Amino acid sequence: MKQANAQTGGKALSDLERRNRLIQDRPLALGASWALDACHDAVSSGRRLEGGWPGTVPEARMRVLSELTRELAEQGLPPLSHTELVTATAGAYERAKRDWQLAAKSRHAAVSAASATAERRGERKNS
Repeated sequence: MKQANAQTGGKALSDLERRNRLIQDRPLALGASWALDACHDAVSSGRRLEGGWPGTVPEARMRVLSELTRELAEQGLPPLSHTELVTATAGAYERAKRDWQLAAKSRHAAVSAASATAERRGERKNS
């Protein structure tokens, strides 16, 4: 009987570990994916990647709630608590915002470098 309880306890711990890992890691991946989508949308519509992050906390909450609810249910794990949802939402939002800002900086640097190169080429032609 003790052996069966130890196995059940081990499985429960394993489920708890899987659930915690999913709740910690998945929001960061969602945020990164969200930022990529936002960057792609901006560029494909002819807008520059500049200014503040265009996403909102309610949008992050809906993305997290939708995705994590589905993933937890698929694995037979309990749904998010309110506290977990708040924490996961903050993680997804902050990751998306950070990735957007990094993309904007690198894009700005690339555009600046291209402009400088074009200016140098123009100077050479005029020389």
